[in-house]
Amino acid sequence: MKNHSREDYKEIILNLIPQTRAEAIPGPELSRLTHLTSRAVKNLITELRVEHPICSKETEGGGYWMAENEQDIIEFVKMIERRRNAHNKTIEVMSHHIFNERK
Repeated sequence: MKNHSREDYKEIILNLIPQTRAEAIPGPELSRLTHLTSRAVKNLITELRVEHPICSKETEGGGYWMAENEQDIIEFVKMIERRRNAHNKTIEVMSHHIFNERK
């Protein structure tokens, strides 16, 4: 992270994230505006979520925005849960291959 501290970048990102879902800012746009990698932006947003209700959506006009209400947060949590469940299923399936090869 050039020229700015981690806290500076968090403040910059926080100021770029809109207050409404309709104005959600895509991750690539945040990367472009901050000159950070997408991974760095995601990591900083993860840190910001401790104190700020930052929602995101990857499809259908996705991007980042501040939760407008509890429903935004509920939908975001459900999306993350679905993603986690899919990852867990993949872990289970792939682990099966390891255990079968050892027999």
